[in-house]
Amino acid sequence: MTSSLHSTSSRLSVLPRPINSRSLESITRGNEFAAKPRPYGAVMQTPTLPEAVNYHLNKNCNFRCKGCYATFDEDPSVRGVMLPQKQMFSIVEAIAAAPLPPGKMARKLTFAGGEPTLCPWLPDLIAHAKACGLVTMVVTNGSRCTLDYLRRVAPVLDWLTVSIDSTDAETNRAIGRHDAKGQPLSAEAYSQILAEAAMLRLRTKINTVVNRINHREDMSGFIADSGIDRWKVLQVMAVEGQNDAHMDLLSVTRAEFDAYVARHHRVAEARIRVVPEPVASIRGSYAMIDPHGRFFDSSAGYHTYSTPILDSGVIPAFAQVSFDRMAFEQRGGSYDFTGRGTLEWSGDVQLFTTHLNA
Repeated sequence: MTSSLHSTSSRLSVLPRPINSRSLESITRGNEFAAKPRPYGAVMQTPTLPEAVNYHLNKNCNFRCKGCYATFDEDPSVRGVMLPQKQMFSIVEAIAAAPLPPGKMARKLTFAGGEPTLCPWLPDLIAHAKACGLVTMVVTNGSRCTLDYLRRVAPVLDWLTVSIDSTDAETNRAIGRHDAKGQPLSAEAYSQILAEAAMLRLRTKINTVVNRINHREDMSGFIADSGIDRWKVLQVMAVEGQNDAHMDLLSVTRAEFDAYVARHHRVAEARIRVVPEPVASIRGSYAMIDPHGRFFDSSAGYHTYSTPILDSGVIPAFAQVSFDRMAFEQRGGSYDFTGRGTLEWSGDVQLFTTHLNA
């Protein structure tokens, strides 16, 4: 069963609530990535929707990743929610119709989850987004990316992003990157997915979340040989109500994150664009839509939701959440979505050059 947009909108809390007595500082290791409290009702408004938007289609996922920031567990109304196909199509149309920032020629819409490939009409949704003029991307755990599935979506999919935190099976089990039977994907399986995507002329990307379980590992060889266009390296981020119960197991300091990034410096030599994102670069720098079709952000350390896009319109709904355009640009969120562009180290360049010169 899916919930009606109109039946849920009256229960939404649009303005951010005060952080509760269990502060984010108590569940992270170091003040450098604790959330900055925001005055009640204060938002950082932007008049224009950015050129990159993430649409979390569903809560459902067949993996158990402990660091996931999009579980939506704090909102009972999201449980089991996946909007009807027609409403998803309407949201895609609204995103495509929103004005672009000055000087930008295209908007990228990334379909995420949960696990987006569990949405039975995802291929049709991607095709609709492409027909609306959007650059299309899917972020997936890879478990359902068979060759047949990739062949089905390849004509309308521009980017395939696979979340890979480790190539070690035991590490992935400890992180929760496995199915209900405790089975993770192997390094060979990941390599096959990326090779098949490249064969189908999809641009490819890997997302890696650095945490206490994997931060001492070295995936340089695997990443360098993967043939991908971009590698996004994210510091695990505590989000209250999403993953904070696991932060004692997962959190790493900025120094530990920086050391992981520096250890992989030779990946850039393989002409792969490396994008390091510490927590300070992540918070407030993403435009995101939840399974109810609401914008949300986690800049204050917990999710704040807008009214539904189909009720309020794109720009009025987007104005209800926080978005930091400068942080978005500084983390490398604005790039050439439509072509390969210049493949180089991106994002926190100072972090990279500091370690090279050390």
